[in-house]
Amino acid sequence: MTYPSTAIDKVSVELHGLAKNYAEKAAALASDPYFKEAVMKASVSGFVWALYHAFKDDFARSALNRELKVQSAAVDRAVGGNDKATH
Repeated sequence: MTYPSTAIDKVSVELHGLAKNYAEKAAALASDPYFKEAVMKASVSGFVWALYHAFKDDFARSALNRELKVQSAAVDRAVGGNDKATH
């Protein structure tokens, strides 16, 4: 059996590649430290809204919402955003 073997695996690999390419383009645009945070926020927001609009039903959007919360918390921990006063 070769990877990816299921339709979900294939979509996961494709989305990962798209997100990586998207992030690389955003990082290239954000070469100026003054604009970096704004470019990153706009890029992430654009990608998330594209996913939101791809799923029309409430169940899928709810699942996306839950996953975004989990992933956002993980990113926050990874970059040291543990200061509760800033949240």
